[in-house]
Amino acid sequence: MSWSRAALVLLVMRVTLACAQQYGFTQYTPKDGLAQSQVRCIGQDTSGHLWLGTLGGASSFDGHAFTSYALQEGLPDAQVNALLGARDGTMWLCAGGSLVAVRGKQRRIIALPSESHDARLLAIAELPDGDLLLGTDGAGLFRFDGHAFSRRAALPSDAAC
Repeated sequence: MSWSRAALVLLVMRVTLACAQQYGFTQYTPKDGLAQSQVRCIGQDTSGHLWLGTLGGASSFDGHAFTSYALQEGLPDAQVNALLGARDGTMWLCAGGSLVAVRGKQRRIIALPSESHDARLLAIAELPDGDLLLGTDGAGLFRFDGHAFSRRAALPSDAAC
């Protein structure tokens, strides 16, 4: 390789390194207000707040401080496996076998129907019509229209993803 090519390669490498982005990370712990340190899921509400579901409840972060929801604040189960910021502004938390609707300071707890046999909620999605699709750990899929649950046909329990 000639001297001019080597200089060109070094120049390109230097420019590439100079343009590389550096990301800053801030670690938050329960000392900072996080409900618990093992985060299971992350979502965002329509206000831009970041929500974290943990093994000890859920926390909302506004960029400065945490607001946490745990058993002491009325959650039916400490483990929050999934959450969803719905288009209507409701934050939905999947806490054990219950769905928790958080809207401002109001909370509404909706237990899965008895046919779920104590299943735990593991996944949540919003459908185009605003209904919720809920995945469980053994009772299949449920659709929730804001008032009632209906069981949906699902994949067999031994299906591979």
